[in-house]
Amino acid sequence: METIKKQPGRPPAGGDQAVRQQLLTAARGLFAKQGYDAVSIRAVAEAARVNPAMIHYYFGSKQGLYEAMLAATLAPLIERLGQVLSAGDDASALRNFFALYMRTLGANPWMPPLILREVVAEGGRLRAWFIQQFASKGGGLLTRLIQREQAAGRIRADADPSMTALSMVSLAVFPFVAMPVASEVFGMRVKDDYLDRFIAHTERVFLQGVSP
Repeated sequence: METIKKQPGRPPAGGDQAVRQQLLTAARGLFAKQGYDAVSIRAVAEAARVNPAMIHYYFGSKQGLYEAMLAATLAPLIERLGQVLSAGDDASALRNFFALYMRTLGANPWMPPLILREVVAEGGRLRAWFIQQFASKGGGLLTRLIQREQAAGRIRADADPSMTALSMVSLAVFPFVAMPVASEVFGMRVKDDYLDRFIAHTERVFLQGVSP
């Protein structure tokens, strides 16, 4: 019987998704802890226990792997956010925004510091890509929701839609960005019971501030 030789740089038959997910998981841990520049392709491959050629096979480059890692979490968030914010004249859309956004960050605590370092900080490597792929889409959806809520009389008419959207994002995101300090000073946690109460508190603070 003829032996079929495995081609170099290709995953074993049937293992495509498993290998790809191993690489994404390993990259997330390394990039979040060390930053983009400090992580090599070989280090990711070793952490995922695969051949370094697999990174080129699936993602093309380290940059492609990095973008895919963020997209794996952010793309579903933007999609679900679009569903929440486009669900007709639904008075619960604002509350759903806080629940969706804050639960996503609570489940992915690596994301805020990584985005702070690689997107927000001066010279952030992924700033233009992040704005184009995610921030501008989410910001546009949120601003339109504010305008819709104003037209429905649920948000005060003198609130600037863009500023109000920015305030919503700030309330939802900043505690997770400041987690190393907030956990020590204010006892912040991401456990379900605490997160449930914190989401409800954030909703009240915002909604009472913008109510007519």
